[in-house]
Amino acid sequence: MITLIDQIKAMDSSSQFNSFPRRIFLDTNVLQYLQDFGEYFFEHYRESEEYFKARKGKIKKGTRLFNEIEALHDFFIGIERAYFEFALSPAVYKEVTASGNTRFVQWFHDVWGHWEAVVSEYEKGEAFSENAETNYKRAVNNNSMHGSLSVKDKKIVLDAIRFDCDALLTVDRFARDQNKKIYIFRKYRLMILTPVELMKIIKPYQALWC
Repeated sequence: MITLIDQIKAMDSSSQFNSFPRRIFLDTNVLQYLQDFGEYFFEHYRESEEYFKARKGKIKKGTRLFNEIEALHDFFIGIERAYFEFALSPAVYKEVTASGNTRFVQWFHDVWGHWEAVVSEYEKGEAFSENAETNYKRAVNNNSMHGSLSVKDKKIVLDAIRFDCDALLTVDRFARDQNKKIYIFRKYRLMILTPVELMKIIKPYQALWC
């Protein structure tokens, strides 16, 4: 099966560089991981090499989620010297508040503050390209894109397009549909990526800031 990463790697070097994901929309599950495993991501502390302790039990080495957590850690190495923009939306806030976790809600507000600061640093009207709203309106009415997405997932994807993001970072199941991901990338230049996939794209460039 041809994957989205295969498609990107098949581009010439200039096109690959121009597709580098600088503005990344964080899905709710990734935001949750950033809170739950923050000590590992930002302070490099981990309780064990064999598992991560999560709310619902241990995430053991060799599993898909274990690999995604390690990839997130690798992504954030030296991140303070790189220029990435991390976007959120009210749709994520709705999912966060539904959890009933006050610490998670506060964490959302912390990251939302970053996103607001990012937008405010642009000249008025320049935070989003001229194509962003057009792509969003097209995507809203694109039944081919929505077919296999849940209502929640559809809203997240649409918000990422509306906010002119280069990538949507998620560990959700819909990120396994490579055909859907390739279609969305070709139509809207939005990459739906897991952390492992994101690292495959940025690894060749990471030495520039690490």
